[in-house]
Amino acid sequence: MINIAVRVDVNASIGAGHFMRCLALAVGFKNTLLQAKVEFKITFICADDIPKNYQSILSKHSFSLEEVYRHSNNNNNQWLINDAQSVAKAISRFESIQLLIIDHYNIKKCWYVSSISTRVDKTLVIDDLADREHQCDFLLDQTLDAKALRYRGLVPNNCKLLLGKAHMLLRDEFSSLRKKALAKRQSTQAIQNVLISLGGSDTSETNNIVIGAIEALNTSLLTPVNVVLVITSQCSELNYYHSTEQKYPWFSVQQNASNMAELMYQADIAIGASGSSAWERCCLGLPTLAIEFADNQALVLDKLSQRNALINLGKAKELTQETVKNALSTIINKPEQYQSMSENAFECCDGKGVVRTIQKLQLSVVNLRPAVTEDKDLLFDWQSQPSVRKYSRSNHQISYEEHCHWFAQSINNSPTRHLFIVKECWQDGSECSVGMLRLDLQNSQYEISILICPSQQGRGLALKAIESIPSKYKSLPITAAVHPDNIASQILFSKAGFTKVAKDLFILEPLLT
Repeated sequence: MINIAVRVDVNASIGAGHFMRCLALAVGFKNTLLQAKVEFKITFICADDIPKNYQSILSKHSFSLEEVYRHSNNNNNQWLINDAQSVAKAISRFESIQLLIIDHYNIKKCWYVSSISTRVDKTLVIDDLADREHQCDFLLDQTLDAKALRYRGLVPNNCKLLLGKAHMLLRDEFSSLRKKALAKRQSTQAIQNVLISLGGSDTSETNNIVIGAIEALNTSLLTPVNVVLVITSQCSELNYYHSTEQKYPWFSVQQNASNMAELMYQADIAIGASGSSAWERCCLGLPTLAIEFADNQALVLDKLSQRNALINLGKAKELTQETVKNALSTIINKPEQYQSMSENAFECCDGKGVVRTIQKLQLSVVNLRPAVTEDKDLLFDWQSQPSVRKYSRSNHQISYEEHCHWFAQSINNSPTRHLFIVKECWQDGSECSVGMLRLDLQNSQYEISILICPSQQGRGLALKAIESIPSKYKSLPITAAVHPDNIASQILFSKAGFTKVAKDLFILEPLLT
């Protein structure tokens, strides 16, 4: 069984950003492991003040929750000792942890006591402060343009850094709406819908300033803008906002919203915080009037304002109704600025960071083994799939007799054909056959053919299989005949280092010895 543990906290003072990016990665792992048909368990380890709505989110995804005592952090060193002991006790219930994910600003190198490290195979730290040492195998900083230099001397020399927009952790719901959102933004003629979402902490005072600014602005507009306010059940002004909802037809409240991607898609502009949600808005090209609620948000604000992907309203404690009103009025009256901001936001995040991160964390490895007689029926099942036949050189539906004849020739010690099964081996020792790779020797060069089980496609297995080809076969050129309409295969072979030499032909030059 693959065991993944996540150490993260969420409460009214911390906000939801850390939790939600960990959730995005956990859901990505869940989908990957379900697709791979690997047994797994994902456990969140959180302080015991985790709000009920976040507990419900974990339950909805079938993730386990281990609550640990929320120790006072007035003395950080004592907090580190106490929390490490609590987490060590929580993970002692597992035989081993294949991956420990840590997203917590209080945790640093001395937290990684032997009772934790000896039970964990790999550790990923998610950070964006670069202000303390870590003991980890991977460190992820999704800040736009994050540089390795920030973490020099803060992580072990063998730590792999996952940096910048390629590793922004967003849930699938955002990337799935991206194409649709692009079309919507490009066709937006007027700003009609405003989304106010200031994070998971209680930001009632700032909400009131923003709502007051829009209330004043709407009195001067022929058609008032519609407002959706997103708040949590911990909001201190909950009753007030519901009464405001009754007062104004243009105002509505979403409590504990579970459809943030849809709300962002429907909005024309957002007024929001500058934490992890900034990347969600960028993925959907949503221009933003952004507010800084914590010092660690300043870098994100600076990066995105430099790209003209948002308007920086400054620190929450210095915000005024006039500032909000003027900024919103400006963008309403300048459609060209709106379109520019949307385009720039789209450029900052493509929503594919979870997939890339999971591949980089390598909880499984791919290798090749020679095909054997017992693989005959498995290969027939794969090769009979319509999606596989579509781009095959001979794309007719093959019979079982044809397949048996081909298979016998392929494994009958032919000196010119090398037939391999692509095997995925997981960190817990489980393994599964996921595809086939064939090399045919023709005129002093090999021709490659690769097939990944349709149910396992989209996980980067084909690229790993090509990278696993033994070096002895790379002493000769390797060619790949690719149907011109098979865009996925063209991208695959380009990534694998092949050069496109014709509309349907790629070649990998031999390794120099």
